[in-house]
Amino acid sequence: MALRPVLIVIGAGMLAGLCSFWSMSVTAGPVNEPVAHPLKATEPDTFKTRILPFLDKYCLSCHNEDKASAGLVLSGYTSEAHARKNRKDWAAAQHVLAAGEMPPKKKPQPSKEDKEFFINWVENTLTRVNCDPSTVKDPGRVTIRRLNRSEYNNTIRDLCGVDFKPAEDFPADDVGYGFDNIGDVLSFQPILLEKYMAAADKVLAEALNTPELIASFKSPFRPSNPSLRAIPRSAKREDLKPKQMLFRSEGSAFLEKFNFPVEADYVIRFRGWGTKIGEEYPQAVIRIDGKDVKAFTVEAAQDKPQIYEVRAKFPAGDKRIAVAFTNSFEDKEKKQAREFGLDMLEVEGPINPVTPPDSPSVALLLVSRPGATTQANAAAEKVLTEFARRAFRRPVKSDEVARLMKLFELATKQGEPFEKAIRLPMKAVLVSPHFLYRVEADPKNPDDIRTIDDFEFATRLSYFLWSSMPDEELFRIAQKGELRKPAILEAQVKRMLKDPKAKGLSENFAGQWLQLRNLRTIAPDKGYYPEWDEALRTAMEREAVAYFEHIVQSDRSVLEFLDSDYAFVNARLARHYGIPNVSGIEFRQVKLPDNRRGGIVTLASTLTVTSNPTRTSPVKRGKWILENVLGTPPPPPAPDVPELPPTGELKGTLRQQMEQHRANPSCATCHAKLDPLGFGLENFDGIGGWRTEDNKQAIDSSGVLPGGEKFAGPAELRKVLLTKSELFRRCLAEKLLTFSLGRGLEYYDRCALDDIVSAGKAGEDRFSAYVLGIVKSDPFQKRKGKRSE
Repeated sequence: MALRPVLIVIGAGMLAGLCSFWSMSVTAGPVNEPVAHPLKATEPDTFKTRILPFLDKYCLSCHNEDKASAGLVLSGYTSEAHARKNRKDWAAAQHVLAAGEMPPKKKPQPSKEDKEFFINWVENTLTRVNCDPSTVKDPGRVTIRRLNRSEYNNTIRDLCGVDFKPAEDFPADDVGYGFDNIGDVLSFQPILLEKYMAAADKVLAEALNTPELIASFKSPFRPSNPSLRAIPRSAKREDLKPKQMLFRSEGSAFLEKFNFPVEADYVIRFRGWGTKIGEEYPQAVIRIDGKDVKAFTVEAAQDKPQIYEVRAKFPAGDKRIAVAFTNSFEDKEKKQAREFGLDMLEVEGPINPVTPPDSPSVALLLVSRPGATTQANAAAEKVLTEFARRAFRRPVKSDEVARLMKLFELATKQGEPFEKAIRLPMKAVLVSPHFLYRVEADPKNPDDIRTIDDFEFATRLSYFLWSSMPDEELFRIAQKGELRKPAILEAQVKRMLKDPKAKGLSENFAGQWLQLRNLRTIAPDKGYYPEWDEALRTAMEREAVAYFEHIVQSDRSVLEFLDSDYAFVNARLARHYGIPNVSGIEFRQVKLPDNRRGGIVTLASTLTVTSNPTRTSPVKRGKWILENVLGTPPPPPAPDVPELPPTGELKGTLRQQMEQHRANPSCATCHAKLDPLGFGLENFDGIGGWRTEDNKQAIDSSGVLPGGEKFAGPAELRKVLLTKSELFRRCLAEKLLTFSLGRGLEYYDRCALDDIVSAGKAGEDRFSAYVLGIVKSDPFQKRKGKRSE
């Protein structure tokens, strides 16, 4: 979509501009890989003469609008063009036919010729993609994307240098295709306008928090003031009018704590007098925090006290200020004592205060300030040009800067100082669609394909790996037009994956792929799991993140997601896992003492989010593996299948109880896929602890998959999953590509997926190889003017 470079500032016009900015639509989801068949020429009107009769005979009794078995409706289609608009449904029908899963065994079966004709027709008429390198590929079209809450927080952090999360107060983002960064579902609610305006104020107040100039003051303290104390206490004389301090022995008048607000010169003074005894006048010393600053000989008479003072530079902070009498003397023959009297202690300052260094956020944002050689307007223009460039993630145009400068001038005319006036145009930047949305230009011809420019490419790259804006190194390379050079791109990807900001990939990709966010809302029943507590919940989440980050930042093989011989634990999680000799709250990598665990399938977080509050759920666990490991999600359950009875009513193991589902013909096909995978994990209870019995009976954790693969227990299950590594590679590539693009995948993405998987395998399955395959792909580097059917 082409977006006019208009800066929406404040008021109702902004609401109208933002709300009409883009209309959202929902696209079809990812499709399953079709089975390849030799191409056959289709006869005229094949859809009506061959396809519709096939559907009517073998499919429509279950997959009609009334019954919609497995959520699939194949009725109502009138033409090939009509069918092409719902390729997802036809690809699903193609998949189950090719796999021999449909029609059900007790239903009429098509001939081999009719079955192959139908599969071939779907493949070559509806979902065929020519992956020949010489052909122009459809890169798809990404709906203009609003920053989601996580991206907004991270971008504010990197743009403004403040690390708090203003988007925590925003409405929750919708999820599509498993992720909350999908352009089609990131709608703009009117309440967001208010939230963005309020957040911008808070962000700028925090980021531009420059200290106010403190005017010089005088703070006198007299003996009647309780803050001015004396040692010995008897020196504070109540009988003297006015109340005074009179020392006949060594002692001091002091302020226990006096705050010096900034580093500066201060004058410390006292008014006092003394009596000369033994050829000497009293000696008084001004001390700060116990250190002598200056000593005085007090020669003034009591009826004519004098001021004694010292000026010196002191750092900011609380100080102990004292005036000490140091040379007491008593003439025993004359029965006289040398006396020191004080009737006031005063602090004056700050004088010539030292300007404190700018905070990191102020230094980041205020790249210029008015001074002896810089006019305010020139400084503002430099600040706003730089700020808008980084916020819009591209070079800014002169007319954009001119509009921002009008806001600055408006604020200065109202008497605001520079540091306050600059906030108004900065706020306009933070509520601009150029900041809130990731804007990419469309080709002039909607049917054309455009390679995105280097700034758009850098933005896609940074929000993929960091969930945040590009840094200055990416901006610099984009400015030179060198980001696509193979060596430079590879170096940047590896740098970014090792950067601490890659935590964004852990929190947002892994957090949703592994469903770690669900850990925050589940509530296992403490009657069944008394060891469950907040510390265990937190440990589970941190383990999964640490495991993912280890593979990413160490550039390990992605197949270690399926099985490994290590875990990341602290003392709390180690105790839960039965791993000895681990102490403390810090997480560390440990070698697993046995083969019970390994990989993402046996993480406590995975096992917990796929359980019910009072028991395990083999169905949920099997479904999780099919969706997140093998990329072959099952259809939705039939609506008329009853739930299992409450845990207290169960007899025998959960596995035995679930046979009722397997006995139902409408459930048998799906449960043949789901149940064995879940049963293989039955040695883990509802919060991922190891067990050998269920309901006081031995657990049977063996299984047989539809393809005939057999296993007994979680260790053998993981080995079976490794034999399906090709499915996992494609599943991971699909999810990474979906997350990186912010859209659901279409049939025309198949060629790119093939290339990404091939690149990953060629790169020894290292995580970076898959990322490089994605960022080099056409869908990531290009965009089409309009969405294909």
